[in-house]
Amino acid sequence: MRKIVLVRHGPVALKASGLLSFEDFQAYIAAYESSGLVEAATPPEELFRQVADISTVFASNAPRVVETLARLRLEPNVVSLEFREAPPSAPRATLRLPAIVWLGLARARGEFSPALASARGDLRSRAAACAERLIEASQSGPAALVGHGWFNRYVAGALTARGWRRAGGPGFAGPWGYLSLERHVG
Repeated sequence: MRKIVLVRHGPVALKASGLLSFEDFQAYIAAYESSGLVEAATPPEELFRQVADISTVFASNAPRVVETLARLRLEPNVVSLEFREAPPSAPRATLRLPAIVWLGLARARGEFSPALASARGDLRSRAAACAERLIEASQSGPAALVGHGWFNRYVAGALTARGWRRAGGPGFAGPWGYLSLERHVG
């Protein structure tokens, strides 16, 4: 049996509070992209167990991911921009909304706006290429991608389309989220 684990980074040391304008949300996203993790944050024991036997680690180069690798005591084989998700692109509006609402609007825009079709295509292509690299690496032992929730969802979709099945994990909704996938061979 082969194993791949997709891991979302830990909690980011940046909080948004109150109602944000479009410009405030843009500034928040820029700060989020350069932020590391909450200083005292530690991965859950179950995540440590999931990654204990990993042979090959791919990772995004985002600061929050680099710090996640260190806290998981993982030495990456490949750290690359190609595993990084694009910052969310919220629709311009004159509203003041909580950051989570802006984020939801940005994700919906990213998924459905005709103006962002090429960005969606790029995301899907990069996720499919990442899935192929993970599959290839898993031939030599368990492989992992440490990165971002949104990008990991696309990678998980590409893996399940290639016959991998979910074996465990809470998903990517929160910090330290992960998904373990397996495939029986032979």
